Amino acid sequence: MNKILQLKKKLSQLALLDATFQVFGSESHEYQLKPCLSNKDIQVFESRYNIRLPSEYRNFLLEIGNGGAGPGYGLSGLLGIEYEDIIPEKLYQENYEILSKPFPLTEAWNDLDLIVKNNPGCVANSDAYFDDQFIQGTVTITNYGCGIYAMLVITGEQSGRIWIDDRTNDNGIYPACLSFCDAFHDINPDDFHQDSDQGQPLSFYDWYEDWLNRSLDQIRQSSET
Repeated sequence: MNKILQLKKKLSQLALLDATFQVFGSESHEYQLKPCLSNKDIQVFESRYNIRLPSEYRNFLLEIGNGGAGPGYGLSGLLGIEYEDIIPEKLYQENYEILSKPFPLTEAWNDLDLIVKNNPGCVANSDAYFDDQFIQGTVTITNYGCGIYAMLVITGEQSGRIWIDDRTNDNGIYPACLSFCDAFHDINPDDFHQDSDQGQPLSFYDWYEDWLNRSLDQIRQSSET
């Protein structure tokens, strides 16, 4: 079966089975999808920021929806002309080139030495730790809560892969691998801790389908008890 059709089928099944929104985050998006984008919409975005969206995500926007139902509180999307849903707050027109610069990481990163405390009792200076250079070439596509975000890499060696920005919790940036999805799906996000033994980051389709599969299993198991 075509992957797009497969994702649509599973999402429809999940929306039907989880009518009471038991899956984490589903109360926020209610399995609703925003209208699809046109090729022109995407081309305008790509031209404006001098990038090319990964093919899987591009096809998702064209054939499934421009955000909505998805992991965490749901997928962010590209909105109108301003695209305010997906562009980080710090990204202004004058430094748009951050999107076209290659994502620098190939393995989990967490340099806590960058958080420098000036004096005992003073608030830590974390500007270097939260520098945009560590997330350049990415767009944030979902919020898991508790300061944990999933990013889609759009530029560089990791293009098309999902990474996690967990710097708010001093856990750095690491791949969205199966162990992350397994841990996050089965526990309260407040109790999640990064596993130092990270695997390979999932592609966009694999990440989204993994969420569908785990969510379907959760609902089916709960209906059997």
